[in-house]
Amino acid sequence: MVEAILSAALERVERGGEDDVPLQEIANRAGVGIGSLYDYFRDRRSVLAALAAKMTEDNLRAFEALLIETEPLPLPESIERIVDFAFATYATNKQVPRGILKIAHSLGLMPTLAKSQSVFTESLATSLRRRKDITHPNIELAAWTVTQATMGVVHALIWEDQPTHEREALRADLVTLCSKHLLA
Repeated sequence: MVEAILSAALERVERGGEDDVPLQEIANRAGVGIGSLYDYFRDRRSVLAALAAKMTEDNLRAFEALLIETEPLPLPESIERIVDFAFATYATNKQVPRGILKIAHSLGLMPTLAKSQSVFTESLATSLRRRKDITHPNIELAAWTVTQATMGVVHALIWEDQPTHEREALRADLVTLCSKHLLA
């Protein structure tokens, strides 16, 4: 039931209007009565906080799985897959990450999102340590820099209505930047 409620809330965020997400609408879309919704969530804020936490956790787990999957690949190909995944996850349907970021900001959850980036950075560092083709002398610093560079570009893509640069050019430049940095 919680999953159905959060899916309904996500559908509402996808359509826009995360500032006004009526609980009755979420309950109707989830196929539950409003009383049942209140059995699991005390108010609108708790539904939105749970949605932001779930999306953050789902994205983190997907990135960690991708790291494991890409470890045997040559470094440039691994970085391409990571950048492509970040672009697909956050910059394809901008409405969802915009909505989640707005929700997180309004609910004071930005430190939680920052923590998830730290967890990803730690996972990336662990993955990089297992590779034989990384020559950067400080793996933790390299992982942090790659994460921040990637998410910086992604955040620009999320918020820009008229992109400053072509997406494919950004992708290629980011892949080159991260690959060269890791081979420093």
